[in-house]
Amino acid sequence: MKKPYHLLIPAIFALYSCHSSSPAVQLINGPKFSLNKGKADNTDFSNPNNGTGMNGATSVTAFGAYSAASNKKVEPEVVVEELPRSYKQRKFLNDVAGISYDLFMIPGNIVTFHPKDTTYEFRTSKAITKGSKPPIVTSLGNDGALYSAKINSTTSFNGSYLIGGLSVNRDEIMEISIQDVAISTVPDSLVDVDALKATIASLSDDEKKDLYYIKAATLTYIDNRKYTEAKFDASINSCFVTAGGKTYSSNEKFKREKTVSVFLIPLAHLLSAPH
Repeated sequence: MKKPYHLLIPAIFALYSCHSSSPAVQLINGPKFSLNKGKADNTDFSNPNNGTGMNGATSVTAFGAYSAASNKKVEPEVVVEELPRSYKQRKFLNDVAGISYDLFMIPGNIVTFHPKDTTYEFRTSKAITKGSKPPIVTSLGNDGALYSAKINSTTSFNGSYLIGGLSVNRDEIMEISIQDVAISTVPDSLVDVDALKATIASLSDDEKKDLYYIKAATLTYIDNRKYTEAKFDASINSCFVTAGGKTYSSNEKFKREKTVSVFLIPLAHLLSAPH
């Protein structure tokens, strides 16, 4: 039975770094995982006016939010914009719950890519860093806000891994907010090149070519609430939005999904770079 991943706060890592020494890192055949790497982007980003509106908006949909208590419009009309391009280029873990490693201790590990089934496999059980120091964990707070909008069933990323698989049906509207919460990183100053070389010294050149070093991992929250098409009724204690001349209501509280993205570097590139 796989252990669930752990969401640890940065303060815990101070305890981890108290260990003054550790045994030599040995390669293992660890757990496997897969990544969602996205589809080809058909938008020509070299031409900001090709198929997009201002700020990269790909579909313009007006929404109005109403308060049941006042029956007055309380939010301005907004434009449904595409997700930030940098966010869409991330590599997201397919099954976060299946990772037995502590989330923020993933960076610093070596993984092998298996071309046949496009999975990755952990080859180390701990981060390889100078002095066995843990990765640097940074809480992002409000600085991590990436996206906030109301989307419908025609939105390009509806139902995709980019929003944790959340989907909106034809008669629904979803209010969604995406925010990076924390990032764990092995800075260049902590990359132990000598230890990495020693760890893979016994491998053949063919085995080495598919090795990667996890440089960073980012935890992202996706807060969401769905609205269903309904007649507006000021006597009902609900939240309302309007779109395309229709009214949608919701009695739900905001729900939260979590996603994890990782930044991988080919180990050969890392070891050959000037340090």
